[in-house]
Amino acid sequence: MSFVTVTDVWQSYGGRSIIERVNLDVAEGAFVSIVGASGCGKSTFLRLLLADETPSRGEIRIDGGPPAREPGRERGVVFQRYSVFPHMTVRDNVVAAESFATGLGRFFGGRLRAARERADATLARIGLAHVAAQYPATLSGACSSASPSARR
Repeated sequence: MSFVTVTDVWQSYGGRSIIERVNLDVAEGAFVSIVGASGCGKSTFLRLLLADETPSRGEIRIDGGPPAREPGRERGVVFQRYSVFPHMTVRDNVVAAESFATGLGRFFGGRLRAARERADATLARIGLAHVAAQYPATLSGACSSASPSARR
């Protein structure tokens, strides 16, 4: 069964068709790359997947659910130019994101240990457990070339 199902999606702006007849089935855990010339609709398609926009025709379903009317936590995207805390490890960046989402700002004690365990599980699930203790600048696509020790 497909995790992401795109069925006959069209998108147009002011009568100008940007995307036509897009059909896609993606299994859970699969990676997909969208490649094309500037202006061909890649960003529009991502906005549709994120439910930032609604298709002119067709539908997009995630995990068999109904088509989304607005963005939600079940959808996300990571752009090449991203915002991370360069002085924190990959694991600690994931923990920070969770702490901000809860409104607490920072975790301490048992909450911190539990958040680190969840971060480790997430990193393992997406194939990044081997870089959990590294700093963002050491990863492919990082914007800074400064060494982690130079930021301390």
